[in-house]
Amino acid sequence: MVLSESLQKEQHTQNTILIPKKNMEHILVPINFTPATDISLAHAVGIAQASHKVVIMCHFVTSTVPAGANMTLHKREIKEKHDKAHMEMRVLLTQYANDTYNGTGQPVMIEPLVMEGHPDDATERIMQDNAIAMIVLSHKDSNEIKDLFLNNKVVREANCPILTIPEDAIYQPLQYVVYAANFDGNDAKRIRDLIELTSNFDAKLDCLHVCTDGKKLREENEKMQELQAEFDVVLFSKLSFKVIRDSKSVTNGLESYLYNHQPDMLVMLKAEKTFFKKLFGSKESIRKMALDNGMPIMIYREPK
Repeated sequence: MVLSESLQKEQHTQNTILIPKKNMEHILVPINFTPATDISLAHAVGIAQASHKVVIMCHFVTSTVPAGANMTLHKREIKEKHDKAHMEMRVLLTQYANDTYNGTGQPVMIEPLVMEGHPDDATERIMQDNAIAMIVLSHKDSNEIKDLFLNNKVVREANCPILTIPEDAIYQPLQYVVYAANFDGNDAKRIRDLIELTSNFDAKLDCLHVCTDGKKLREENEKMQELQAEFDVVLFSKLSFKVIRDSKSVTNGLESYLYNHQPDMLVMLKAEKTFFKKLFGSKESIRKMALDNGMPIMIYREPK
């Protein structure tokens, strides 16, 4: 963890392999000091350890007193909330005092940040000022996960993947990830990003496409073969490409595959709203897997 440059230097030893901070990407974790966001922070730190990234742990404060009504009371309340948040952050940081980047003796860098303003607007400012590689958010129930994917401004506008974590999910290093390919022309870029992520854990990566039209099965198999040809499957021995057939729907095929294979994480594109409503609407669905089995879901936004 890192509270200051001086503290960081005190923690270094002669055997530490230093990683230049200016060359590192960031993982952004909004927190509100609930058990759910504690879980999100644990996942962010675990991923940062393996991928050598800086964690920004941010909390947002607002005042119940409008600035125009009474500026003195407004500022006082903001300062009290700001000071309280920093105290709670110090407590959280002690949990990761001994965590180091894989292959080095360098402590994982965790930057505590308290900002005034609405979370959506403040998050946008953070993303403008830092190289954010991922945002980690928590969710506690089906309504909240649907709201995240369908209505949340951060998810809608982010130019990086969003990793959503069920509130009771215990962090475990990745072993198996499934990516839902949709042949939109950007699959290869996302797969390269995921290879970088999964290789840090020596994890398996399945690139999967669900075909619902038997007449298009041959065509979509050819598309998958073209996608596979862009990668050296000998070099990336844990990378595989599959097209599966499901006459009912993409949702049904995806659910069946996930149920049978039990991956640690699902990665997919934030597609149209109707698809997500189906995806998280039924009782026996991906929503249930995410909540009951603690499966994180990573979402990529559609490119503009």
